[in-house]
Formats: sequence, structure tokens, C-alpha cells
Amino acid sequence: MNKKSIIPFTTALLAGAFVAEYSLGVTDTLAASGNKRRVAATVETTTATVREPVVEKKIENTETWVVDTNESINAELDMLMEEPFKPYIPLATALVSNDCNDNLIDDSDDIEFGEMDFDNDGILDVCEYRMGDLNLNGVIDAQDVSILLGWWGVPNPVFGDLDNDNVVGPRDLGVLLGRFGAVMW
Repeated sequence: MNKKSIIPFTTALLAGAFVAEYSLGVTDTLAASGNKRRVAATVETTTATVREPVVEKKIENTETWVVDTNESINAELDMLMEEPFKPYIPLATALVSNDCNDNLIDDSDDIEFGEMDFDNDGILDVCEYRMGDLNLNGVIDAQDVSILLGWWGVPNPVFGDLDNDNVVGPRDLGVLLGRFGAVMW
């Protein structure tokens, strides 16, 4: 390689490295809140992977927010346990899409007989809620996190109890954050 060709080659190599580093390092901020809890985290935009979630709780007498270290740690641990399964969620949901509620009745028949399908996508809403798509837009995103936080601490909640313990808490948040960015159906 001669001197004249090495300069464009080096320039192209450095430009490529810059673009690769920039595109891999792009992050966004996740901020969601409810009446009792709020969450802030970093989201890697290329992978929709959530990092460093911080859960804050509201001190009702003073209306101030303080970091809840235990809930932050619990949410992060459950998020890390859930994260490896995120790429398989669309496949898993497709495999159960004919009878996602396991009642031995085809979902299209359930819908015909009155089961809820508000978004008219042919999937029972209860199945979408169970996976974490709480606003029925087909993807787990910051709006779903906000909805989950709105149900925080409510016994037998309508939405957000992803670990089936009859209350919304840090484990549910961790599951949702681990699934963040997943397209459901």
C-alpha cells in the first residue's frame, strides 16, 4: 500500500470506528412514575436493554422522593434474570397465540364469545397484560412501566402483577424492565 492510498484507508477506518462506537454507545433515559414509586434508568437504544434502574419512593408527609435501595436491587436482580429470555418472547407468544389463556378454547372463539380484545389484534387482552404490554400497543415500553407503577402496592391489581403474587412490587418491575423493548405479537 502506498502513502497516497493509506490516508483514505486510515480515514475510512477511523470514521468507521467512530460510527460503530457511537451507534453502539447510544443511550436514552427511561423515566416513569406512579403515585408511590418512580423509576429512572438508562436504556441502550440499539438493544432496548435497561441498565441501572433506580427506584424511588414518595414520602407522603413531605411529598419528597427518596431512593429505595432494596427495591432498586430487587428490581435489577429480577430484570437480569428475565433479560436472557427477551429475544424469545415473540416466538413464545406466537406458539401460544391460538389459546394463550390455556382454557382449551381457541382465542378467536373466546373473542367471539365476549372476551376482551380492545386493540382488535386477535389476541386476548388478558394475555397481553400478562406478558407486560399493559397499554396494548404491542411493545413493552415506558408507558407500560408507568402503568405498572400506578398499581404499585395495590392488592389484587388489575394490571402489573407479572409474578402472580397478587401485588405489584419490585419483582414485577424487574420482570417488565427485563422484557423492555420486546415486541409482543
